[in-house]
Amino acid sequence: MNTVIIEGAMAFMACLFFAIVYNTPKRELIFCALFGGLAYGLYYYLGHFFGYGVMANFCGALLIAVLARITSEHRQIPIMVYVLPAVFPLSPGGNMYRAGYALIKSDIFTFIEQSVICIKIVGVCVIAILLVLSLPEFIFIPFRREK
Repeated sequence: MNTVIIEGAMAFMACLFFAIVYNTPKRELIFCALFGGLAYGLYYYLGHFFGYGVMANFCGALLIAVLARITSEHRQIPIMVYVLPAVFPLSPGGNMYRAGYALIKSDIFTFIEQSVICIKIVGVCVIAILLVLSLPEFIFIPFRREK
């Protein structure tokens, strides 16, 4: 359980610095980092303790999308301000590296295998975000702040 907390804290920091690089407004930085840390903690927990694999990425991206949609409604900020930095730890960087390395070594089987894993991970993250974005607006009206 300590590993999940440490991994989540490291993802929090990564999202924070990635949001700074993206020039996110200063008052929104904590939300970007928090969403990324929570989502990566959920991903790590589901992936390493239950062995869900790609489904863990889906759940993490779904959590980011729901939290970002609620927060964007409340704070009147575009949703992508929260989603882009927060989804960073869920990206398949290690798989992309292994695919590129296999291509350089001419190991076509490993290249195809790692490339397919990358496509699946990115695909489920996009599907999770689109699923939440396609929900009707009236669901999120209670979170909207009165002007």
